[in-house]
Amino acid sequence: MKILFYIILSVLFPFQMIMGQTGKDSILFRGNIVYDGDASEATFLHELYIKHNPKQRYPIVCDSDFSIKCMRGDTLLIEHFDTRYPYCFQVVEFIANDTLPQNIHVWRYPKSCNNWYYHQKYKTTNLSVKDTIRKSELVGTYKCRWELENSDCLVTSDATMKLNADGTFELIDEWVSWDISGTVFHTGNWEIKQNTVICKVVPELIPSTIQERYPGQVLHFVWTNLEDDRQEIMKEEKVYKFLVCKKGLIQTDKIDCIYKKIKYR
Repeated sequence: MKILFYIILSVLFPFQMIMGQTGKDSILFRGNIVYDGDASEATFLHELYIKHNPKQRYPIVCDSDFSIKCMRGDTLLIEHFDTRYPYCFQVVEFIANDTLPQNIHVWRYPKSCNNWYYHQKYKTTNLSVKDTIRKSELVGTYKCRWELENSDCLVTSDATMKLNADGTFELIDEWVSWDISGTVFHTGNWEIKQNTVICKVVPELIPSTIQERYPGQVLHFVWTNLEDDRQEIMKEEKVYKFLVCKKGLIQTDKIDCIYKKIKYR
């Protein structure tokens, strides 16, 4: 019902003015929520409020203009909820100092994932396997989808990995099992030893749950396991190993997991 209410609100009131504080130092702050990345399949819920008055909240709609009367210098927050997994809940914090319209950005994934992770159309391509494998030939984006069925439940996984030319890698693995789901985001360094790609997770490279990509706008990732993963890897290292073959990169501890190199159409 709440989602339906927001949809009706966006149709009837494409420009939303929210009544807040008034006074000698009050201003009309105007903004527009910008969703960084592929938003074509997402459903959004947003709530706007002034930091010192969190109980008074106002629903707003993604990609629509909004305005609120507040005091100059007030800290405003937008709570963003995305019905798609992962990292579905973020809070953006910013200062209302100007009356000029401002774009308020929301990004769904940590670090640089918004440049390569989204479900764009692509085709798979074979690897060129030679006696000597060059690192430059393996640089690129890989995808792997697999299912594991046992007596208890069915687990499905949709993973994407990027091997960067600077020797770093990023991996996102979204898994679903009946009524629960989760996401793994790992990053670190990779190298080649003979016919094996070795990806070692570096806890210091795992991004913070608090990020600032745009001046004056701070985004908080809520309900994520980034910090828990960092602490676990500091206690016990995490290393992925892949055998290089023509079809792709075969994960050595999960032989059914073949990461196939892709090219976007």
